[in-house]
Amino acid sequence: MSEMLGNRYFLARQFDKAIPYLEDALAQNPDGDKIKKKLILCFIQTGQIERAFSLFYELIEKNPNIIIDTDIYYDDCPCNELIPEWEKKSKGEEKSLEYLETLAMLYLYCNVNKSLSYLKKASRKADNPAKIITVMNRLPKV
Repeated sequence: MSEMLGNRYFLARQFDKAIPYLEDALAQNPDGDKIKKKLILCFIQTGQIERAFSLFYELIEKNPNIIIDTDIYYDDCPCNELIPEWEKKSKGEEKSLEYLETLAMLYLYCNVNKSLSYLKKASRKADNPAKIITVMNRLPKV
């Protein structure tokens, strides 16, 4: 029931409302990779970038293809909507680590090379880039 409600809010792009239902569904099914993929996007859109990156890292360690093989249309992935919004946020500004990590996560759903590009930039900006480097090393080089 929780996952179904979370999915409805996710489809309606009400990410803040989807989070508690998806978290409840994840508590009931800790191996729910599809739930985690949606939560990453929900956390990004609600400004919880550290939580998003933590789940992102967990999925990459398990199998990067969980995210890479996302079908933008079948999975109703909002990345095509979210990426331009995030890219506009930094026009003319210093690109923060949070900004770079966010775009790296979003792009992995649809473009591995762009994701790698943002991960490289993020690794240079991070005080402790170990997790970012681990993610980069787990991704296919295309």
